[in-house]
Amino acid sequence: MGIVTTQGFVFKLVANGEILDLFADEEIKLSDNVTGLFDLGVIPADFTRQISLPGSKKNNAFFEHVYDISVFNPDTFATNIKVPCYLDFDGIYISQGYLQLNKVNVIANKFIDSYEVTIFGAISSFAKTITNTFLTQLTTLNQYNHTASFNNISASWAGQLYNGDIVYPLAEYGQKMKYTSGDPFFGIDDNEGGLTVQDFKPAIRMKAVWDAIFDYSGYTYTGSFFNEPFLDDVYLVCNRALRYPVFDNVDLENYGVVTIAPLSGSGQTDLNIPQSTVTNLPWYSVTKDPSGVVGQNSSYRLDVTSSLKGILTLEVKLSGSLGGPVTEFIVRDTGSLTQQSLTTLVNFNQYFSDNTYAMFAEGANGQNKTYTVSTEFTTALLNPGTYYFGIEWRDIFSAPYNNFTFVLDPNGKPKSSLQITKVQQAADERIMNIPLNMPFGTNGIKLIDFIKGVQKKYNLVIYPSKTKRNEFIVETFNNWYQAGEIKDFNKYINLDEKIEVIPANNLAVNELNFGDTLDQDYISQQFSKAANREYGKQYYTDTENFFSQGKFEVKTTLASSPLIQIQGTGISGSVAGVNPPPTAYYWSIGPSGFGSSYQACTDTYYYPGVVYSAEQSPFTVTYFYLDQALTLPFNGGDNFWKFYRPSEGSSTYVAQIGSLGYNYQTLSC
Repeated sequence: MGIVTTQGFVFKLVANGEILDLFADEEIKLSDNVTGLFDLGVIPADFTRQISLPGSKKNNAFFEHVYDISVFNPDTFATNIKVPCYLDFDGIYISQGYLQLNKVNVIANKFIDSYEVTIFGAISSFAKTITNTFLTQLTTLNQYNHTASFNNISASWAGQLYNGDIVYPLAEYGQKMKYTSGDPFFGIDDNEGGLTVQDFKPAIRMKAVWDAIFDYSGYTYTGSFFNEPFLDDVYLVCNRALRYPVFDNVDLENYGVVTIAPLSGSGQTDLNIPQSTVTNLPWYSVTKDPSGVVGQNSSYRLDVTSSLKGILTLEVKLSGSLGGPVTEFIVRDTGSLTQQSLTTLVNFNQYFSDNTYAMFAEGANGQNKTYTVSTEFTTALLNPGTYYFGIEWRDIFSAPYNNFTFVLDPNGKPKSSLQITKVQQAADERIMNIPLNMPFGTNGIKLIDFIKGVQKKYNLVIYPSKTKRNEFIVETFNNWYQAGEIKDFNKYINLDEKIEVIPANNLAVNELNFGDTLDQDYISQQFSKAANREYGKQYYTDTENFFSQGKFEVKTTLASSPLIQIQGTGISGSVAGVNPPPTAYYWSIGPSGFGSSYQACTDTYYYPGVVYSAEQSPFTVTYFYLDQALTLPFNGGDNFWKFYRPSEGSSTYVAQIGSLGYNYQTLSC
């Protein structure tokens, strides 16, 4: 009925409440290594063993009942059945787990000789269940799906969305957020630059994900750790994609995003725009339209009620009397040509006004000059439909200072463009699918990796309950250790064999390093390069134990990243001075821009200008600024500018810089 040790104690294998027969010489070796309590993925804790069971009358009856085996036709049986079992050692409940039948050995093609089975420890079985499933496939998180709306986003800030299990943090995912207290139009604190639903990604409580994994696998847990109050504030950001959340049937990164421009030699250049007349932009060069919304005559199809955000760049020649245009961006429906949106291009208008007054001051009595101007814009809310884009202008001044022409793309050179960069309300009222938005990393994040990451992060001990099947006890190491009991195992030791004793302090390591996995985001990578370590990594060196040696790395599967301050914030108020001023990197820049990178690189002028950036590498610069505080954007007019770092000597670069300082690209000269 069992296995007898040299000391006369008996092993019993109990499955489905029945004690199975074992071979007399069968060995079941168990090694309950304490490290198995800390790493579910390294050691198949608490055991996985393959053993053979005799084809006895009792065992035949058991397997015939459970696995539907006939003793007369034993070649077919159900292999996917796991039977609860446990091992008993002299009345001591060793461990619970599952038994699974692998193979039946037959004699003379008609008698069952033995059964080969695998016994999985409870933790091994749990780990096996969650090893091949990713966080994005965790269907038990569907209970947190909800409508993406400002009501739900703002409710989450007060803990009113799923009792605080879901919250929407203000975070930068690549939208290049700015708080512009001096600019009333384009910062996140302004109407036209304000954030929309799709700019927010949900975060879910770590405990909610942990619970969902246990529900998915059919296990439960108990213990004091998850009652700790601080865990209410530990969240996992649902950051699977790039700038925006993931929704079914729409790709927000590309939805409605287009770039159109004039074609050379097709009547779309040297276009004279009459004053006080709405003129459709006859630009038929479609250089970007991943969602296929551009139609005939560069019409634009909108499938949802939304405003549009974009960038308008004009190459315009003003010729004639002094004066400056007030320019408006117009959206009209393609059917009746009724105006649906009018956006005054404030940046354009201010620029031309300042330029006109400057020419007045210089004594000029006329003008004949080409300008490259670029600005962001946001339209009014538009209904689903098909639209044309156009512009209208009128002179700021009255006669005689209003007799000039307004010509787009003079000299046959098409340099103007229109970009729709965002359909503002594309995410509104869509269903936020939480599993679909769970982090994916590079190749997917498995449930086992998440459990292991939390386990290592908080130094948790996870072990099966000996009283309730499919239940684990989760405690911090300190609580688990303090609750332990002293057991006398001397009677189980075979004193006839040699015993090896290793002093515990000889197993101690000299260097112990705690850290997380280095993330691939830009901020984490920059910190790692500057500090020569991952963010959050801590080091401990044992200076007291003479015998300690070696190094041990405690590394979680999670990633930590420094917080970044949104541009333009932290200047005043309760957080003033909390974050240090941004590091500004100094660049020398030429006095004017060019129409091509080749012209900029081959120019030999000296460098009278100074600009700053938040990035040290010329190839990663996102914005150029006029001040070290990085608050005043450099107006590059979408031209190509030559620049260099004085400390580098002869290395020069060229960047295409927009009107708000945005660097479209950097090339090495």
